[in-house]
Amino acid sequence: MTTTTTYGTWCTRVDHLSTSIENTVIDAFGSEGTDGFDLDAITSDYRDAINEALPSSVSLCGDEFIGPYYEADYDFDGYPLTDDGTLDIKTIVSDVDLWEIVAKHDHTS
Repeated sequence: MTTTTTYGTWCTRVDHLSTSIENTVIDAFGSEGTDGFDLDAITSDYRDAINEALPSSVSLCGDEFIGPYYEADYDFDGYPLTDDGTLDIKTIVSDVDLWEIVAKHDHTS
């Protein structure tokens, strides 16, 4: 069994101006508003896409990233790392196209 630990929260690792993935999705719309968009579906699909983009041993659980504690359990080959050698979660998340997901749930037309 792998021992896990927190890798940080949505706020500390991805969006320092938002406390949750849901708030980031809403904030992305800006002054345009969210009328005609299925925010729950967008957030769910965005969360799923992020989890698919992360290494298999790391996941976004609620607003917290969880992954293996011991380096021997890391499976980060091919994933971006920060200067200090930790998983670069912000870069991984930024590669997920939120607007592609939004377009699938646009009911304004």
